[in-house]
Amino acid sequence: MDTEINYPDLSELQEELNDLETSEERIQFLIELGQSLPPFPEEFCTEEFRVMGCQSMVWIVPNWGGEVYHFLASSDAPMVRGLVAVLMSAYSGKSPGEITAFPIEKVLDSLHLKSFLSPLRSNGLHSMIKRIRLYAESMQELSSPTSRDDASANAPPFQDHGPLLARMEPIRADFPILQRQNRDGVSIAYLDNAASSQRPQSVIDTLTGVFSEHYANVHRSGHEWAVQTTERVEASRESVRRFINAAKTEEVIFTSGATASVNLIAHAWGDANVGRGDEILLTEMEHHSNIVPWQQLCERRGCKIRWVPIRTDYQLDIDRFEGLLSPQTKLVSFTAVSNVLGTINPVKQLVQLAHRVGAVVVVDAAQATPHGAINVRNWDADFVVFSGHKMLASTGVGVCYGKQSIFENMPAWLGGGSMIKSVTFDGFSLADLPHKFEAGTPAIAEIITMKPAIEYLEAIGHDRLMEHERLLTRQAMDGLSKIAGIRIFSPPLESKSGVISFSVDGIHGEAIASVLDGRGVAIRVGHHCAMPLHSRLGVSVTCRASFYLYNTPDEVSRLVDSVEHAVRILK
Repeated sequence: MDTEINYPDLSELQEELNDLETSEERIQFLIELGQSLPPFPEEFCTEEFRVMGCQSMVWIVPNWGGEVYHFLASSDAPMVRGLVAVLMSAYSGKSPGEITAFPIEKVLDSLHLKSFLSPLRSNGLHSMIKRIRLYAESMQELSSPTSRDDASANAPPFQDHGPLLARMEPIRADFPILQRQNRDGVSIAYLDNAASSQRPQSVIDTLTGVFSEHYANVHRSGHEWAVQTTERVEASRESVRRFINAAKTEEVIFTSGATASVNLIAHAWGDANVGRGDEILLTEMEHHSNIVPWQQLCERRGCKIRWVPIRTDYQLDIDRFEGLLSPQTKLVSFTAVSNVLGTINPVKQLVQLAHRVGAVVVVDAAQATPHGAINVRNWDADFVVFSGHKMLASTGVGVCYGKQSIFENMPAWLGGGSMIKSVTFDGFSLADLPHKFEAGTPAIAEIITMKPAIEYLEAIGHDRLMEHERLLTRQAMDGLSKIAGIRIFSPPLESKSGVISFSVDGIHGEAIASVLDGRGVAIRVGHHCAMPLHSRLGVSVTCRASFYLYNTPDEVSRLVDSVEHAVRILK
C-alpha cells in the first residue's frame, strides 16, 4: 500500500479535546477533524476492510511495515472520521505487541468520549479497536516460533496420518449421529450422502453456540452480540472465498441453497440478457434445480433449451456439446459432478468451449464441493453454485459465486432490507456487493456453520477424500456387479465420485430400499430429482448408494450383502 495518511499527534488531540467544555464542542471538533483528513482511496472501500458493528461505514486498512503497523482508515460519517483519526493517532507506528498492550481505554476515558457518544457510536468505536487488535494478534501469531508447533498440536486427529481408513475411529467419533442404532438395535450405515451429509461435532457446536452465546441480527445493530455475529458471518464468507479460490469476498453471495442460487441467476441475469431466439444449453444429467429455473426463463423470455446427450459409457458427449454451441447460445449450465451417475465432468474444457461463442457459464457444483476445494478462477466459470448441507454444514445455506464484473451489471432480484444503501419516497440506491443480492435477514447460524465445515474438509484434503471414496466405490461395484439381474449406471471408476446408482430386473427399487432399511443400510431410491436422466436411462427409479469420508469397507460389505439378500427374497 503506497498511500499513507499522517494523523495528528495523540497528545495534541488530548490537549485540544480537554480544553473543550461541552459535548457539543467536542462533537464539532471531531467533525472538523474528520473533514480535515485527505480523501480516502476508493479501492479500499470494500467488505474486506469494512469494520462490522459500526453504525456508519468504517474501513481500516493495515499496512505492515516489517516491524510496525501504519493504518489507513476512514468512514462515510464526518464525526466518525474524527473518531477514526483519534484511533489511528493512537495505534499507527506501533508494533503488534505495543498495539495489544496499549491502554486505549484509559486514553478514551481521558478524552471523555463516553460522555457524549451514543451507545451505538460507542459500540462502533470498540468494534474498530477490536479489529485493530485482531490485526496485531494475527501478526504476533505468524511471527511466533511456536505457532506452527501449536497448530500441529491442535490439528484434527486425522490430519497427516495417511489414508483415511487408518483414522476411521476418530473420524467417526466426530459424528455423533453415526453412533445411533435403528429400532432393532442395528447400527446404521448411512449411504445417502449425495442427498445430504452428516455433521461433525465442530459444526454442531458452532450452530448451538450461535444461539446460546451471541445471536443477534447482522450488518445492522452496533451492540456486542451483533458485532460478534456479523464478524462470524463474514469469517464464513472469507472461508468460502478461500475454499473456492474466488478473487474477492464480494463475489460470494449467500443464498438458501444451490436451488436458490440458480434461481437468482435465472431471474437477475437471465431476464436481463436472454430473449426470443436465444438458446440455453443444458446436459441430460442435470438435477431439476438446474433445469426448471431455465425452463421457467424460457416461458418468460421466449428462448429455448438444447440438450447435450450422454454417451453409452455414462459420460458427457463432448463432441455433441461443442456441436450444439452457436452464436445463439447465450447461457450454458451444467453439473460438475452428476448426482446420479457420479460422472465428473471436465469443467474447465466445457467452460472454454462455451466462452468461444460468448456464452455465459453456470456450473452446478453441489456434488463437487463436498469432496474438497474447487478452483473457480481456474475453471473461469461465470457463476458457480453449491449448498452447505451436502458438505458437512447446515441446511438452509448455499453459495452463488459470480465474477464481480457480472454481478455489478446485474439488477438486484429480491428487494428489501440489507440490499440498499438508501431509500426515499422516490426510490432507492443499491448496496455494494455482496449485500446487493442478500435482501432481508439471512440464515445467520447456518451461514456461520460453513466455516467449521470447510475447515474440516480442508484438514482431510481433496486427494485423500477422493482416494477413500474410490476405494469404497470399487469395493461396492465389484460386489454388486456379481448379483444376477443388476444394472449399474456408472462411468469408469477414474471418472466418477463415490456415487453408485443401480436397478435390478423385475424388482422395484422401493422394495429393495425397504429391505435394506430394515437391515440398517440407508440408501436413496427414486429419480433423485433427475427425471429426464432416468427417462434417458430407460428406468423410472434407481437405488443410489453414496459414500463419504466417514463410511467404511464394513458398511460397503453390508450394502452388498443386503442387496443380495433383498434380491434373493424378493425374486
